[in-house]
Amino acid sequence: MSMIDHAFIDTYASVAGDPDRLPKGYEADMGLWELLDGLLLDLHLIRHGYATAGYEKHIAAELKRLCADASVIDRIKDLRM
Repeated sequence: MSMIDHAFIDTYASVAGDPDRLPKGYEADMGLWELLDGLLLDLHLIRHGYATAGYEKHIAAELKRLCADASVIDRIKDLRM
């Protein structure tokens, strides 16, 4: 599986997270797309106090595992979709 990088986030943000809005013929890794959707939801829950400290640690580890580098993690944390 590929990693989430800035180019992937650019594509994701350009269609506001809606893969149906991707240009015809554009191939996106839908598995990675769904992972990013889930991470954004998890981060939303964490920001609003709906997650335990243990779950926050789990999500931090997932971000490290799935993202190309720390700048990508920061960018994901700043996304509001």
